[in-house]
Amino acid sequence: MRIIWTDHAIDDVTAIREYLLENESPLFVERVTAQILDEVASLSTWPSKGVFIPELEDLQLVNYRQLLAGQHRIIIERDPRDICYIHIVAHTTRDLGALIRRRLGVA
Repeated sequence: MRIIWTDHAIDDVTAIREYLLENESPLFVERVTAQILDEVASLSTWPSKGVFIPELEDLQLVNYRQLLAGQHRIIIERDPRDICYIHIVAHTTRDLGALIRRRLGVA
């Protein structure tokens, strides 16, 4: 499976790192970053990994799933051509429904 990070998802990880660097130790920042990257990398060996996204349940968007990495949700889209797009990386406290609607253009 080919994994493609969208610009938004890269920006999400950068913002998470910047926020954590202001509030946590560098070791913690590296640990959180590694959790996120490892979870995404696991898609290469386990492409069906992930669970439905409750915020999208009504829309029946079956290609979208979420992964959890510590306190972060990773929103992915599986393409039938064996490609996985990483769209969003967000802390579990964020309003994911609003973020999904804004980023993915869904109602």
